[in-house]
Amino acid sequence: MESILAHLRNHPHSYHVPGHKMGRGLPGEIGQWLGVSGRLDLTEIPGLDDLHTPEGAIRDAQQLAADAFGAEETYFLINGSTAGNLAMIMAAIKPHESILVPRNLHKSVLNGLVLAQATPVFYTPEVDETFGIATGVSVETVRRMVQAHPQARALLITSPTYHGICSDLATIAEVVHAAGMLLLVDEAHGAHFAFHERLPQTAMAAGADMAVQSTHKMLGSLTQSSMLHVQGPRVDRVRLRKRLQLVQSTSPSYLLLLSLDCARHQMVTEGRARLEQALDAVEAGAEALQQLPHLRLLTERDLGGEFRLDPLKWTVDVTDLGQTGGAVYQRLHERGYTLELSDPQNVVAIFTYADERRQVERLVQAFAGLEATEGTEAVADPLPTNLFAKGEVGRAPAELERLVPLHEAYEQEAEAVLLPEAAGRAAAEMVIPYPPGIPLIVPGEVWTEDLIAHVSRLLAAGVRFQGAEDAALRVVQVLKK
Repeated sequence: MESILAHLRNHPHSYHVPGHKMGRGLPGEIGQWLGVSGRLDLTEIPGLDDLHTPEGAIRDAQQLAADAFGAEETYFLINGSTAGNLAMIMAAIKPHESILVPRNLHKSVLNGLVLAQATPVFYTPEVDETFGIATGVSVETVRRMVQAHPQARALLITSPTYHGICSDLATIAEVVHAAGMLLLVDEAHGAHFAFHERLPQTAMAAGADMAVQSTHKMLGSLTQSSMLHVQGPRVDRVRLRKRLQLVQSTSPSYLLLLSLDCARHQMVTEGRARLEQALDAVEAGAEALQQLPHLRLLTERDLGGEFRLDPLKWTVDVTDLGQTGGAVYQRLHERGYTLELSDPQNVVAIFTYADERRQVERLVQAFAGLEATEGTEAVADPLPTNLFAKGEVGRAPAELERLVPLHEAYEQEAEAVLLPEAAGRAAAEMVIPYPPGIPLIVPGEVWTEDLIAHVSRLLAAGVRFQGAEDAALRVVQVLKK
């Protein structure tokens, strides 16, 4: 931050990119909206360092971030947590090595497995049947997986989940490290954990080797800016830096870099106080919400004793309103309240350090204004969009047969077939209910009758899909025989 401000105080004359020349040439309304901030959209020039070989301002900012977030080293990401997940996996896993990954992984993790030419071994998180969501990954599941697959190089885990559910990372780290593996954490929604003791423990504090955080999601940096935190002797730092260069732009946005530094500074100087205010407001709001009829709020008590819940995430079961989560999401949106996501059964709202009591109270009032409908729009048996439930008829199975290695499936020829005709065929594309962006099937895995029924019911409930050529999933891509 200081280096950029010092550069601007010198009233420099720009004879370099970007083409808008420090904001004065920004087109039309965007120039009016950005105003003086257009002067901050700079590039690698003397005094402003280089993201790929930092030796000055960026190096110092990353070290300040490492100190703030409890890491040995921190790398700024200007291509989002996607870049961090890609680099983390490619740094940890060499071609054809195995890695243990959760079924509720994000699509960026899957893309990282493809680029690394890794062999994924899937494991299944626990399931809350009441809310129809994946919860955490039990220590027992981790222990069983590392014992069954001792050749695996690493275990990757998503914690917190999209719903704010955190696994026991400290114990999992002990189990994974005792087996000689690395622990990699997709911690996209946990960047705020380091700044208040009422929040769950961070992956770094728990002993993870690498963790990726979306600083823009729960803290104040600009969208697409994230951080990758690293610690311990197990990570090849040179290999990691080379992989980061593969997935990061050679023209990094200094607006994004500056926002990461400012977000770090804000949290260090005032983060605890602002989080305290937000947590108090959300706690009071949760008590009020639970008094409303026809709504059920996910609490830490629902998770049992092993998992923690981020109190700034509200998962609200709305089925007793006689409406789907998608319908409630749309009704609230039309009234000016846009939530984070919906599934056939729930809606999810996210609060951050920037929220105060009035924002929480307004949302509670909006929920209070929802009226139950006679009959029901909801599916009779609400289905989870982001997990593989364990064996129920008509739901996605816990495991799918794989015919072709993941990275090879991306290279083979494909053809389109009607969804009902895909049974027994190997998928050539991901099918991802979005949000939260977690694949139900990935290339090389075999479509089953149960999975087809599962996807059909999600479509009937209004769930949106990504990853497939045909977003409506009338046809799906399968590998040619």
